[in-house]
Amino acid sequence: MPFLNKTTLVVVVVIAAVVLGRYGCYYLDQQYDTYRRPWAYSNDPNKPLLVGKWKGTFRDPDQIDHHIQLEIFEPLSDAKRKKRFFEKRIKRDRSSKTFFEGMALIESQGRRDSFEVWGGMEKWNSNDLHFQMRPVHEPHPPGFNLNECKGTWTGNTIQLHLVYAWFRPDGSSFYSSEDPRHNTDGNMVLERVR
Repeated sequence: MPFLNKTTLVVVVVIAAVVLGRYGCYYLDQQYDTYRRPWAYSNDPNKPLLVGKWKGTFRDPDQIDHHIQLEIFEPLSDAKRKKRFFEKRIKRDRSSKTFFEGMALIESQGRRDSFEVWGGMEKWNSNDLHFQMRPVHEPHPPGFNLNECKGTWTGNTIQLHLVYAWFRPDGSSFYSSEDPRHNTDGNMVLERVR
């Protein structure tokens, strides 16, 4: 009988280690992301994060106002993290700790255009960021479009320096050094949507 009890105990310990090991790895991965992506995750529910919804207005070199709604996605949702840890095979995730993606909706002169957003933090623990956009449905809208956005995120505000590109109606870009509008940059402040 003592042999059976020892065998049973070993089997129970091994099964518990496997089950708890998966949950432990899930928890450690979650905490590691909180450390390496402080702009995207936090244990403090009141800490403002970069991920989320933002809105603002900018004026292009033609003096046309554009209203933007921007959403920066969480790099790895809890659902994806659970799927990654609790399926049979765990694939390595080599994603950058500074990279982010999102979507933007820009409204101007009665037109609404959707854009994919991609960019990153300058350093994993920095508040300096940059991103670019491309239309979800090609081609680029005619006129001036945001080409590159660089700036600083502080709490519930993102202050950005904007660089524009001019696009023809066929979606091709055009630059003229003789036209001062093509060398005009802009600024924009994004506020968190509550």
